Amino acid sequence: MEMFDPKLLKERIGDMKKAETLNVLKDVEEYFLRKVKKYDFEATYDVIANEIPFFKTLNYTEYAHCFIIHPLCQELRVNQMVDAFYDNCEEKIDFVSFFRDKITSNSANKYQDMINDKDYPIRSNLVVLAGSNKLKERICLNKLRWIAKNHDGDVWFKPHPITTHAVIGEMKDMFGENNILPRGANMYYFLQNADRIYTSHISESAIYSISLDKIIEPTDVYHKAEQGSFFHINKFLFTSPNPKEWINRTFNSYKSGVINPNIDKEWKDKIDNYLEYINEIRQSYKNKYIDIPKK
Repeated sequence: MEMFDPKLLKERIGDMKKAETLNVLKDVEEYFLRKVKKYDFEATYDVIANEIPFFKTLNYTEYAHCFIIHPLCQELRVNQMVDAFYDNCEEKIDFVSFFRDKITSNSANKYQDMINDKDYPIRSNLVVLAGSNKLKERICLNKLRWIAKNHDGDVWFKPHPITTHAVIGEMKDMFGENNILPRGANMYYFLQNADRIYTSHISESAIYSISLDKIIEPTDVYHKAEQGSFFHINKFLFTSPNPKEWINRTFNSYKSGVINPNIDKEWKDKIDNYLEYINEIRQSYKNKYIDIPKK
């Protein structure tokens, strides 16, 4: 049960604590890990790689208070979202309303003790940044400089809660000290009041922004975007002509691998059906590509 393992969380997020609203996913993780043992592939928490279509690993993690599953194969994890969109299943659940309500009820944050600091004025543009370990590798500094120049005085750069003081100092030097919010500020407070959100394929803020009818733009290094943890979802949020329709149509299908026990009473069936579906896809690729054996 890695999702809530104290030792692993300490390594990843230090002294920060996950929001208690995520505890609803504990039962989902337990059920998923038990069911996946039926198959000859493994499940790993919150990693990214690009295996062959006859994959060895399913990844699972949390996303906007949902439990999401996908293979560690770039092609298949994008294809499952396309399959889900065209599944034409009944749209029983309004996921968009769920995400919107999480924002307006101030319960969207995945970390505890974020600050609603109203001493900082509202600005029309918000840049949601990645943590220190991914900021310089995955986020395009040229795009950030362009944003700072084009929205001078009307933009906030919001550092990820897991950002070192050294990196925050560099951002203040690059974009102006008066444009950098504290890392402990509640990003969702500023998101609600901005018009345009600059975010990435590794941020949950994209789907919350869409649920509030905000304009979103990517800040990723283009050739690194597909390595984003949520690329298979956020890709469509950035490109779909009607992203809210895409969310509800896609997430209602078990083929999406999106599980939300908060609003879906049949989430166990959704996991069962997903595992059967993705295993069938996997088996169709058997012996078409041969992976390099480990020594």
